[in-house]
Amino acid sequence: MRLRTGQDVLEYEIRQEQAATIGRLARELRDALDALDTFNRQAGSGKTAADSRDPQRARLVDAAAYALWNFVVQRECSGFRGTEQVLKNYAVPVEVRAKMGAIRPR
Repeated sequence: MRLRTGQDVLEYEIRQEQAATIGRLARELRDALDALDTFNRQAGSGKTAADSRDPQRARLVDAAAYALWNFVVQRECSGFRGTEQVLKNYAVPVEVRAKMGAIRPR
């Protein structure tokens, strides 16, 4: 068994923080995608689909894109790759993917 140095302890703490942050960001992404999906289902409960120009829907798409951006950046900073698989696993809509990383006007 090797002795734990201060460097070992620090690296372990950093990995724990990275994992916790990725987990939190994953939950935020899931919540944002669920909110968008719920809006789409409620708005499309009639015979027509949700209007993509609806301001509330646009805010939900922007929120999901921002959550996706945060999640992907943190994963990649932590050394994880395979973003395309994550996008498939989370069923990220194309419009959310397209807005990922875009700067939103205030």
